[in-house]
Amino acid sequence: VVDGTLIPTRDHRRGARSKNYRWSCNAQVLIRRRDLLVVATTAGGPGNRNDTIHYRGSSIEALCTRHGRVLADGGYRGVPELITPVFRGKRILRNRAWRRHRRRRARVEHAIARLKNWRVLRDHRRSGRHLAHTIAAVAFLHNLHVDELRDNP
Repeated sequence: VVDGTLIPTRDHRRGARSKNYRWSCNAQVLIRRRDLLVVATTAGGPGNRNDTIHYRGSSIEALCTRHGRVLADGGYRGVPELITPVFRGKRILRNRAWRRHRRRRARVEHAIARLKNWRVLRDHRRSGRHLAHTIAAVAFLHNLHVDELRDNP
């Protein structure tokens, strides 16, 4: 499952004013739904752009194209290699497939929320050019934690 999230930052050169946070950068996260391991991350773009703009041209796009079955939310509408909810006009068609899609994505949304529990991602005080490395480090620690939980039931 691929999803974008906003990371609040204080660097005004990399971040931008957005609706959820005063200044933020967008981060794309690709998480494997089966075991909630973070597969790939990218970051650094301004937070007031759509998820598809950050997705295009990133390393995550190449991974998703190679895999073929990647779930995404309605923000990635029009991206052919991602499985998104079905739209009728401007609204999501709320049928059985939409409910199944929503349930599958819910666990990954919770994993992204756990990534943002780290203090360094709740308020990124470093320079914006370090955000990609910070997210990669937090994702690595998250994967270690998930492996530890799996090994010690």
